[in-house]
Amino acid sequence: MNLPMPKAEKIAQKYVNHGKDRIDNYSWLRDENWQKFIHGELEFKNEKIKKYIDEENNYTQKRMGENKDLKEELYKEILGRVKEDDSTHPSQRGDYFYYQKEEKGKNYPILCRKKGSLESKEEIYFDVNKEAEGKKLFIVDRKSPSPDNNFFAYMFNTSGSLERTLKIRDLKTGKDLPWEISNTNGSFVWHNNNTDLFYIERHPDNGRGQIVYKINILKGPESKEIVFQKPQDLDYMFMGIRKTCSKRFLLISPSNSSSNVTYFLDLENESSPKLIAPVEKEVQYSVEHFDDSFYFLTNNKGANNFKVMRSLISAPHKEDWEIYIKEREDIFIEDFSITNKHLILENQNNSKALPEIETHHLITADKKVIKMDQEAYSLFYQGAYDFEAKEVRYSFQSPCLPNQTIDLNLETGERFIRKTKEVPNFNPDLYETKRVFAPSHDGKEIPLTLLYKKGLKLDGKAPALVYAYGSYGYSMPAYFSQQRFSLIERGFIYAIAHIRGGSDKGHNWYLDGKLDKKINTFKDYISCCEYLIDKKYSSKGNIVGNGGSAGGLLMGAVANMKPEIFKSIILDVPFVDVINTITDDTLPLTPPEWEEWGNPILNEQDFDYIMSYSPYDNVSSQNYPHLLFNSGISDEQVTYWEPTKMVAKLRELKKDNNFLFLNMKMHAGHSGATKRYEWIEDEAFNYSFILKCFLN
Repeated sequence: MNLPMPKAEKIAQKYVNHGKDRIDNYSWLRDENWQKFIHGELEFKNEKIKKYIDEENNYTQKRMGENKDLKEELYKEILGRVKEDDSTHPSQRGDYFYYQKEEKGKNYPILCRKKGSLESKEEIYFDVNKEAEGKKLFIVDRKSPSPDNNFFAYMFNTSGSLERTLKIRDLKTGKDLPWEISNTNGSFVWHNNNTDLFYIERHPDNGRGQIVYKINILKGPESKEIVFQKPQDLDYMFMGIRKTCSKRFLLISPSNSSSNVTYFLDLENESSPKLIAPVEKEVQYSVEHFDDSFYFLTNNKGANNFKVMRSLISAPHKEDWEIYIKEREDIFIEDFSITNKHLILENQNNSKALPEIETHHLITADKKVIKMDQEAYSLFYQGAYDFEAKEVRYSFQSPCLPNQTIDLNLETGERFIRKTKEVPNFNPDLYETKRVFAPSHDGKEIPLTLLYKKGLKLDGKAPALVYAYGSYGYSMPAYFSQQRFSLIERGFIYAIAHIRGGSDKGHNWYLDGKLDKKINTFKDYISCCEYLIDKKYSSKGNIVGNGGSAGGLLMGAVANMKPEIFKSIILDVPFVDVINTITDDTLPLTPPEWEEWGNPILNEQDFDYIMSYSPYDNVSSQNYPHLLFNSGISDEQVTYWEPTKMVAKLRELKKDNNFLFLNMKMHAGHSGATKRYEWIEDEAFNYSFILKCFLN
């Protein structure tokens, strides 16, 4: 099909940073009304922007329509590996057992519970399908029954932005209370008295959490009172609230990616929140409670792999903290909690780049370590609602093993598999998972998880999809995903690159891939691809890259640096216009991001370094692989104009005739589709793009 490609107008805009001029020809694609998009109001101030996005979307749909049959085939395959009628294993909260189920033909889960026992009558207390009727998008991600199980608080959004609206349902009547509160950041906590609730209001301009309110749900909004207001000097931070596992303390935590501060409020004897320890650059701490003490997970005093400290509640300040578990060279403690007199650590084994769960009895000091004897896997700790529970829950999965729900007896160490997710038309014995280590440019060994069909001839001819993220210290789990097997059955190798910028090999792994060491993230990924080529898993020009958000930045950077390696790259909600975003402190997420990337406004070295890799600013006149940019118009984490501008610049400068598609969803944000069947459509679309590139 010979369709004319869209072409954006060039309107030069000059910017000056540290005495250096730069020209941006596509800054005009940022609409003045963009903040309205976040609230679902698509009222463009400049209709030329809407026209250009529509042209790009239409071009993408028409060119991808050439492979309609392939997409439909992929959709049926992926759907065929989904058990459409399914449910989670129940978890207990007081007298009730809670679970959710999915029904064939319905896009959203149905929340259910049973009182007394699993043999009791089912009660549907919240059907997300009914709440979502008539809405193109419906997010309900923060939700919780009250401690006495009589009320249900939930927060929802219909545009795809980070803003949430709070509502309360009376579970005795099944009806919502006659009020709602908008402009919250999605963080809320029930008071132990069952009628008060804490929530966070967003700043009206920057969208970051600003004020913690307490509201009596029976009296409504007129009863709300300020519990805590974020100090002005912490305005650049996000803010969250939670309760300790003991349910006694409310914790209020302003934070960014490298530092935080915590205030505590005793729910048994309320006064005003008290500060534990002030902000210290590059120092983090989280808090739990047992008996008369606070426990702290922290990297205080250079403990990069983190340690556990404790102090009396009456003396919680940093100078009073004492070591409880020392920092260990081979173990990075990612998180911790307390249940039934046990301190539970969520660890990362640094040498193996694999997660473990470790329990310590707070009275006897008995220690147990839970780990799996597989090459690559994922553990997700869920815990228990009851502070005195004998069993806690975690999930286990690997690239070729569907998710298992497992209960761990804290006293005996026994494990009970409560449920293994059923995946139709799938046989795990047909596939192989392998963990290898790829040498990077500086000799560091990069973990690489591989998944492919047993018997695949490793002669360099197999195509490979290499996924990675590599930012904010997020470890990339080796998880199961049923859609991958549509590619694997077609001879693909699926790889997860555990690159620096994540914490897969400890906190130092993260530190070695941020700020002025960010280039390691990109070079690690390239080294992983070159390893697959050198070891004849795949070959040059036969690799598909994929990453989202900050992983989309990674994809944009490597597309500029080593385009010849790739057949195609999919960039999901990609953070590609880095220098323009990080130099604009009016954007909601910019000030907290300076801890991750540097501050190019104040620091010339930071400016020059970010400019050296910012994908949009490094687009050049060269050949590029096939490229697909997926985005959402109401995304406030990575605004829509970032991928739109990069596509426009690529159309202007790239030399090749390879595909370049912008897929801008006009009713979605950073998380993309929320409907189950729409999500499958999106996966089929991406995979049909990948296969289209190999057929081209």
